[in-house]
Amino acid sequence: MYRRNGLSDGASISSASSEGTSSLLSLDGPSGDYAKSYDAVVFDVLKVTPEEFASQITLMDAPVFKAIQPEELASCGWNRKEKHILAPNVVAFTRRFNQVSFWLVREILTAQTLKIRAEILSHFVKIAKKLLELNNLHSLVSVVSALQSAPIFRLSKTWALISRKDKATFEKLDFLTSKEENYTRMREYIRSLKMVPCIPYLASSDCELWLI
Repeated sequence: MYRRNGLSDGASISSASSEGTSSLLSLDGPSGDYAKSYDAVVFDVLKVTPEEFASQITLMDAPVFKAIQPEELASCGWNRKEKHILAPNVVAFTRRFNQVSFWLVREILTAQTLKIRAEILSHFVKIAKKLLELNNLHSLVSVVSALQSAPIFRLSKTWALISRKDKATFEKLDFLTSKEENYTRMREYIRSLKMVPCIPYLASSDCELWLI
């Protein structure tokens, strides 16, 4: 599991009631205090460039996506009770989406100061931009969705410290990945790629697959 960098299914976060208070973190196994000190020693999200993060996330996403079989998509089995049998690789792909989102939320909420929290948030906006450049739409949507989630979006003091450039970048990415008209803008973007490889975001709305 990716416990060192926060990509862990077994973790849960309870955000603090105000931005001035540290968030609470609990992990299965080691105590929360141990896990936080361990992460702080061996891993600092700000010390890894957005380019490297986006590249590594994409390298981890690619084999999971490639493992998906045509019958899993044709049956839309990931929407059914027997999804782990009918579409195990789509389920694994969805798990990757959730791991990235949870990791992002965790890194931002466990920041020790408001300034660091703002720096980390800006860092993830830059990571999202690089994911788009790599045509990894799967993790791009994961990052944008996490930044839009209630625990992050409500951090008004943090967002106030974000540069205009990063805010503009986030707004553009939000616009591109919007669900409006069943992801029309993202469909148009994918069509513009023509034969350029990409890792798609599998929209399950109405059991529709818009890229295989």
